[in-house]
Parts: sequence; structure tokens; C-alpha cells
Amino acid sequence: MEPHPAASTVETKDPRPMATNSTPMVLTNSDLTLSTGSPPSLATNAAAMLPMIPGTHGPDAVLSIMDVDAGVVAHVEEPSTPRTIPSPNIADKCKANKKPVVGMTFDTLKAAEIFYKDYAHDAGFSVRVGAHRKENEVILYQRYLCSNEGYRKKSEEEVSEQPGKKKKTSNVMDTRCGCEAHIVVKLDNEKKYQILSFVEEHNHVFVSPDKRHLLRSNRQVSERAKSTLFNCHKASIGTSQAFRLLQVTDGGFKHVGCTLRDLKNYYRDLRTKIKDADAHMFVHQLERKKEANPAFFYEFMVDKEGRLVRVFWADATCRKNCSVFGDVLSVDSTYTTNQYDMKFVPFTGVNHHLQSVFLGAAFLADEKIDSYVWLFQTFLKATGGVAPHLIITDEDASMKAAIAQVLPNTTHRLCMWHIMDKVPEKVGPDIKNDEDFWKLLNECVWGSENSDEFESKWNSIMTTYVLTENEWFSTKFASRESWIPAYFMDIPLAGLLRTTSRSESANSFFNRFIHRKLSFVEFWLRFSTALECQREEELIADNKSLHSNRTLMTPWVMEKQCSVVYTHEIFNKFQEQLMVARDHCIIQGISENDDKKIVTISSQSGKERVVQMNKSNLFGMCSCKFYESYGIPCRHIIQVLRGEKQNEIPPIYFIKRWDMRCKREVTFDEEGNLLDEKAKDPVEEAMARKISDSRNKFEELIQMAKNSEQGIEFLYSSLSNLVQPLQNIVPAATASKQDEFESFLGGKIPQEVEIHPPNDINSRGRSKRIKKGKEQKAPRKRMCGKCKQLVAHDARNCPLNGVENASN
Repeated sequence: MEPHPAASTVETKDPRPMATNSTPMVLTNSDLTLSTGSPPSLATNAAAMLPMIPGTHGPDAVLSIMDVDAGVVAHVEEPSTPRTIPSPNIADKCKANKKPVVGMTFDTLKAAEIFYKDYAHDAGFSVRVGAHRKENEVILYQRYLCSNEGYRKKSEEEVSEQPGKKKKTSNVMDTRCGCEAHIVVKLDNEKKYQILSFVEEHNHVFVSPDKRHLLRSNRQVSERAKSTLFNCHKASIGTSQAFRLLQVTDGGFKHVGCTLRDLKNYYRDLRTKIKDADAHMFVHQLERKKEANPAFFYEFMVDKEGRLVRVFWADATCRKNCSVFGDVLSVDSTYTTNQYDMKFVPFTGVNHHLQSVFLGAAFLADEKIDSYVWLFQTFLKATGGVAPHLIITDEDASMKAAIAQVLPNTTHRLCMWHIMDKVPEKVGPDIKNDEDFWKLLNECVWGSENSDEFESKWNSIMTTYVLTENEWFSTKFASRESWIPAYFMDIPLAGLLRTTSRSESANSFFNRFIHRKLSFVEFWLRFSTALECQREEELIADNKSLHSNRTLMTPWVMEKQCSVVYTHEIFNKFQEQLMVARDHCIIQGISENDDKKIVTISSQSGKERVVQMNKSNLFGMCSCKFYESYGIPCRHIIQVLRGEKQNEIPPIYFIKRWDMRCKREVTFDEEGNLLDEKAKDPVEEAMARKISDSRNKFEELIQMAKNSEQGIEFLYSSLSNLVQPLQNIVPAATASKQDEFESFLGGKIPQEVEIHPPNDINSRGRSKRIKKGKEQKAPRKRMCGKCKQLVAHDARNCPLNGVENASN
């Protein structure tokens, strides 16, 4: 417990007069005398301290109770009319062995403090640490007070420049009432602390038992509470939820040991501590990652003032994933995730289990073209200069210009999900709620197979719903080649990122750790945890594909063949095509042209499909474009291969990214670093395992003993008996708050800062994706006093104002 702000480390004199109901005590070296009513033990202890108090030497030296408290009493100011509230003697409320007695000794000052606080808890009052006297850094005297001791000074009310108006002042509850209860302990000749004086009477009522856990001196953020708080924040669980977890696991609020406000204040201290060093610590965390594994890549940039404005990172796993899954990726700049309003720009791909996979990320201070040029150039450095053949982004003009400059050979398309999300705000309420409109629009956008089909359906919708003059729809139609799938079905694997569920999956992942504004280092802790979860999901899927078998639906050899090549997720899609080929695809005609065989097939949809197959390698191209979009043979190609008496799928159809063993190949970067995460230290792994097992074992013991009072008592005493032997092995070290914070953050909080954070703006509230379209709440409608309509404006900005002004 830290000393109360009123405490002082220098010797002070108490200027207060003795209370009127107090009995003064007078002692001399030559003739010790006590006034009537004073206990003899007090005289004995007072005499013992005479040689230790300056000015009390000689036969005529006089010591009063004022001298006993001299140097250990903080200055307070009493009001002109003291308040006194009689209270019962508290001796009856406490057990005799818990009650302070003058002359009682303790091995340490901390033991004396704990004893008095335990006594105060049982009695129902709170304790404040008072002033003390030191010599050579050794505390000679220490005073512990009732928290109601003294009176607060009333500050003068600040008056604003405008007469009659007062400035707002904080509403601080005053609990001080001049209570005199306290103990004073002194260091004796045996280097133990002895109770020198004890005032028992209070002048206020005591706290009832059901509220004693709220007493300030009874509250502290325990090691368990700190551990829970830190672990919850790593898991993107806020302080309030962490406190709720403690309440549930500890059996109620009174057993948590602190209040929600205490927990919030503790975490606030962490944020305050790292505020100025935030960017510096973040970059140094990236540097430590690179020192641990040279395959970790990062670059950053600061402005003239040394403020961090750009930073990009990708670890070894990201870089290896880029080498396998980096042919098609999306870049989303619609996130703001930290208290500096910097843009979080993640690179996302699709792995062999059709899961979203993180490929790298950046923080950018602005969205200028130069920033995105730097970003894509840095990304190419991380990938060894290998550019993706398709990149999907949101509608950002600066990003579009940067891609054209840095990635000229990469096909750039816009994310359909972002565009379709804007539709609700571009149409009226009637169309917005029309289910037929959405059905037709989705069929047009998602279902069109070629440009002619799309344009026909689009024009029909625009005419039916009178949207031909709508500027936004006209703009989207003009840019249709950049976002409508029908225009890029020939682009390999373009279908991977065209679905709504894909974008929602990526957003769901990133929203795990960007749900409120964070500092850089807080973001990193949450991000690392979330990334570990994503990679664990991939590991689970790998294990499932490698060590379990899929159920086969046919006796066909090609089905068995693909079940041992593809991951389960890709095989499921292949199996769907296989079943439709068996049940619904019929060859209608066959023709030959040089080295190609042209086969016409009727399909379930009623449309005829044409497969052109190379006679030499049996590689076919189907008019449905399914293989081009997803890299999996379509039902029509399967049927043609069956007609060619091919029992197996030719190897030419298999692409590396769908193989369940696609990441087993050893990969190096340009500097010769192995692109793989280094194995964890075996000692650290063993330690983590033992800690986990110990927690589990302790929980098992609690469950075993919790229904038996004798069992719990035995468990508690056994644990208590472990403390001293453990301290003999591992000496107990007192950790400061900064030590606790640094342990949580995984690095030192620097005294000198070289890399400064961007200008700090409002850091309160939540921070999510920049909402667009139907994600945004519709403006609240109200009755306009001018046009008398239920609209989203009022009389001040009514359109009729402009009409009237023009007519005037």
C-alpha cells in the first residue's frame, strides 16, 4: 500500500491543540509523572523513547503526548466548530488477539501495518498511512490513522470572468471528521517495531459488515486481479468484463479485493506510463522480433519531428504464406484502430482451407498517394519482389493511383462487398425495403456470367425502379469492369475474394482487436493474440485434413484420388461438382478442331456449356469459368474426362495452393533466412506447461475440498506452509508498478524517447471499421417547421430557404 498523499518523509510538528476531552501526559527524565487516568504502560513506553526524541535529554526535559506524535503527524486544519459524534467503544467488536496493545512488537513495519488494517477491517473503519520520521533511510516512527482523521481544506471557489457564473468543480465526497483514532509505532533497540501509542475512540459511526470490503484500506488490486486484467486485455476483453470475471470466479464482489474503479485506475496508470513512449516501444518490439528471428520483416518512417507516420511488418509465417497464397489478396484501408487515428491497413489472402490468412499490415498517418506508394513498395520488399496477379481494394483513389505506379502488372479490382453496402443509402426507403429489388440486384451483380447478361439485367432494374437518373448508380455502371465479376472471370482465382462471406470473415477477425481506441503497444498485444488464434484454426484444419478421411460418394477413382490431395474444404467443393457431373451433366455433342476436342454439355441450370479440351495433355477450358475462378475442375470438365475414359484427374489440373501439404516446402528469403517461425525455447515451453498443469492441479484441489470446511482449512494451511520454503528457494522481490507494467508489455519503458507517437487526439470511445452503406444508422427524421414534412433536416437548413432567398 502506498502512503497517503498527506504523509511526509520529513520531520514535522503537529500544531493542533489537544482535544478538550483528552488527558495530557507529562514526563520528565528525573521524575516520570502521569496525569490521573493515564495507563502505566503508556508511561513506561513514553519513558523508553525519551533518549530517541531530540530535545528530551537532561533531568528537566519534558515529554508530552504532543512530542510522541511530533514529526509523525500531517498538518490538518480544523474548522472553527469541531464535529463530534460519540460512538461505542470498539473493543467489544474485536477479538482480544486482534486488538492493538501498547508495547506490542512486530518484526517489520509492514507486519504492523497489516495488523492494524486487519483490526480496522473487523471494527469497520479505514486506515490511512500517516507521516513518519527517517534517519539514514530507516523509519524510526510511523503513524497509522483512521481515514477520517483531520479535515479537508475547502478551496476557494474559482469565479469565471462572467459575473454570476462559477466554474465547475469536481464533486469530491468529504469523509474527514477530525477522528483522533490512531497508532504510533517506533523502532526499538532490537530493530523491531513497537506500538508506542494507541487511541481507540472514534467520533463517527462504523461501516456495517456488508460494506467493509469497500473500505479503502481493505482494497487493493491483488496479483490475481492484475493477472486476470492483463490476460483479458491480451484477449481483447475490456476492464469491465475482466472485473465481472473476477466477481464470478471469486464468489462475489466482496472477495475480489478491489472495486471496478480500482481496476480501471490501475490500467489507467499503465496507459499514462506508456503515453509518451508508445511509438518508441512499438518499434522496439518489432526490432526484438527481428533479433529473435531474422526472417521477421519491418520498416518504418518518422517525420521531421521524429513522429512515427508509417510502419509495416510481416513475420516469417506471413512471408511464407505470401509465397504460397499471395497470388490473390485484398487490402482494406477502412480501419482506424488507435488513439492517433492512424489507418490500419491489413493484407489478407485465402489459404488452402478457404480461411482468411494474414499476410502483413501497416499503420499510415494519412491516405495520400505517397503513403500508399511507400506501402506497396515495402510490401514488395517483404515478398522478395513477387507481386500478386490480383489485388482487391476498397474505393480509394490514392490507393488506386499507387497500385498503378508500383504494381503495373497486377490486376486491380474493387471489393464488391464495400460497394453493395452503400446501396441502401443511395435509394429511397421504398426501394430499400423492397425484397424483389434486392433479389434482382443480387442476381444481376453476383449471378451474371458475361458482360451482355449483366448489362441487360442492370438496365432492366434501373428502368423498373426509376434509377436511370441516379448519379451514384450511373457512376457504378461506368466503372462496372472494375467490380462486376462477369468482367474478370478470366482472371485466375478471382472468385476467391468475390463473396460477401469472405469480406465478413476478414472483418470479423480484425474486429477482435480493434473494438476500441488503443495505443500501439496495446494494439500489438491484442493483435498478437488474435493472430495466434487465426493460425491455431489453420493448424486444426491441417490436422483434420491430414489425419482423417472424407466419406466417398462414388466408386470413382478420381474421387479417391482428390480426397488424398485436396484439403477437406477444397475436396468438398470438388465432390459437389463430381456429384452434379454424375447426376445431371449429359454430353450433347462432340466436335474436333486441330488438337482440340470441343464438347457440348447440358447442365442442371438449363444452359449449355462448351468444353474445349487439348488432346495431348487433356487440359480443358469450360465456358462456365469455374476452374479459372476457383482452381477446381468443374462438373463439365469432369464429365468430359469421364467420357475420355480417364479414371484420374490429370496432374495439370492440380494447383499447389490447394494441396494439403502445400506449406511443407522449405522457403528462404533473398537474404537466405528460413521463412519459418523458430521453435520456442524448450525450457520456456516446459515452464509454461508446468505453470498450466499447476493451475489445473490447484483447481482440482479446490473442487475436491470446497464442500468440506476441514478440507478447505487443510488446503489453505498447506499452501501457507509453502510460502517460507519457496522464499528460501526464490527470494521474494518487491515489484514496482513499472516492473509489473513492463512484464505485461514484454519490454522496458524507456526514459529517453527517440520515436514519438503522432499527435494524440481524443482517445476515448470505440473505434471500428469506417462504416459505410447500410452499416450506418439512418439520419433521425423530424418534423421540419418550414416545409412541414417528416424529414432529416430542420427549419434552419430546409431546402425551401434557398428557394425563398433566390426569389427575394
